[in-house]
Amino acid sequence: MKTHSQLSIIIVTWNTADITLKCVQSIKKYLKNLNYEIIIVNNASTDDTVTKLKKEGGVVIVENESNLGFGGGNNAGAAVAKGEYLLFLNSDMELIDNKLIEMYEYLTSHPDVGIIGPKFLNIDLTPQGSVWPPQTISNAFKEFWLGHNTYSKYVPASKEPIEVFSVSGGAIMMKDSLFKKVGGWDKRYFMYFEDLELCRQIRKLGYKIYYYPDCKVIHRHGTSGKDLTDISNQWRRLIPSSKIYHGHFKHLLLFLVTWSGQKWQKLFFKK
Repeated sequence: MKTHSQLSIIIVTWNTADITLKCVQSIKKYLKNLNYEIIIVNNASTDDTVTKLKKEGGVVIVENESNLGFGGGNNAGAAVAKGEYLLFLNSDMELIDNKLIEMYEYLTSHPDVGIIGPKFLNIDLTPQGSVWPPQTISNAFKEFWLGHNTYSKYVPASKEPIEVFSVSGGAIMMKDSLFKKVGGWDKRYFMYFEDLELCRQIRKLGYKIYYYPDCKVIHRHGTSGKDLTDISNQWRRLIPSSKIYHGHFKHLLLFLVTWSGQKWQKLFFKK
C-alpha cells in the first residue's frame, strides 16, 4: 500500500559500487525527517555493487539480468516503488544537506509542477549546469557561432524556484501517477536525451518543469557512464538518441551547425 507522504528514491547503478554506496549514505544522513524508500536498480553490474549494498542495508535491490540503460533501469525501479512521489537519482550524486525535503514539499504543494530538479554542484562545490534550454537550431547557432550560452546545460541565475525548459535526468522528482500517465521513461533511449524527452512529454500534458536552486547536490559528472567508451569517442554516444529526439533531418542540421561552429571558433578565435 502506498503511503501518502512517501518518496521512492530510485538509483540505477552499473559498476559504480563505491559512489552508489556514498549516494545511499548521504540520503540516510540527511533525509531522516522524510518517509522514504531507496530502490537500487543493478543493471547487471560485474563489480561488487550488490554485495556492498546488501551489507549497507536499508535498500530495496532490483537485479536486472542485462543492462537496460538509464531509462529502462529507472522504469524497473519505478515498477516496484511504493511512494506517491518518485525521485530518479544518479548513482554519482551526493546530498549535502536536507534541502531535498523542501524541494519535495514544494512539489507536493504545487500541482501545476510536473517535474522538479535541484541545483548541481561539482566536487569542489562550484555550480554545475543542470538545466537545458530549448534545443532549437537557432539556439545552437547562437552558441556555437556567436558564443552565447543558449544550447548547452546552464545554471539559472534565479535564487528562487523557476520554470525552465528541461532539467537534467541526474535528479528528477515527480508524482508517481504522472509518471505512469506519461508512460515512464521512453525505452527507445538507452542513454542520453531521455531527460529531454520525459520533460517534453510532461509539458505536452500541460504541466510545468521547475528548477529548485535552494536544494543542492554534488554530481560527479560522467562517472556512471565513463567506461562505456574511450574519451575521444564520447560524443558518438549522443548520436543515436539525438536522432530519436530531434528526428534525422533536424539532427543533421544541428550536427552541421555545431560542427561548423566549433571549426569556426577554433580557426578564428583560439589563441
